[in-house]
Amino acid sequence: MMKELKVAAYCRVSTDRDDQANSLASQRNYFTEYIKNHDSWNLIHIYYDV
Repeated sequence: MMKELKVAAYCRVSTDRDDQANSLASQRNYFTEYIKNHDSWNLIHIYYDV
């Protein structure tokens, strides 16, 4: 039995331009899916700066 690994992700957008808002959403979606694809990983939180 594999031990569960608690995982968090960090996303960052360097400007407040409107086109960067999509970048933040894309990053959050990417990390959510990436972590979900690992059976022993448990997503705790996604942190982000804007």
